[in-house]
Amino acid sequence: MSAAGAQELADQLDEVIASQTRLLDLVQRQRPAIVAGRDTVVAALAAEIEVEVRRLAAVERSRAAATEALADALGLAATRWSVLGPALTPVDRALVAPRVERVEGLVRDLELANAVNGQLVRQELGLLDMSVRSLAVPQGRAADRVYTSAGGRAAVAATGPMLLNTAA
Repeated sequence: MSAAGAQELADQLDEVIASQTRLLDLVQRQRPAIVAGRDTVVAALAAEIEVEVRRLAAVERSRAAATEALADALGLAATRWSVLGPALTPVDRALVAPRVERVEGLVRDLELANAVNGQLVRQELGLLDMSVRSLAVPQGRAADRVYTSAGGRAAVAATGPMLLNTAA
């Protein structure tokens, strides 16, 4: 049973790899659109990313079921690769191990790509906030007419209102 279970897990991992590869491609395609400020392209890619994440969630459920079945067949309580791997025959381990390594690599790549895109979006929003705040500073003429509560002219111009980007 372990050989059939290992093959089933390998097949499910192939599906995970395919989905994560598509997801990574979408996230990487989104980066130039974020940099260029092409909001419609970013939004369209975000919609595709959402669909792929849902697909990946379904594939992950199937992979988890295959992992649990393999662990049960091997008489193991844990389903982590660090427990499953050593319990497999060398042939089964050779079948599954490269796929596990590929999934781990894709997860790292996805985390990095997502972090970079997130930082670019935060920088974009920060620049937008800064530019909006700079527009809110009183103009020279208005600043010349600022008075204190005692009726004298204020030494320092009043600061403009702080506008925050509520879309963030």
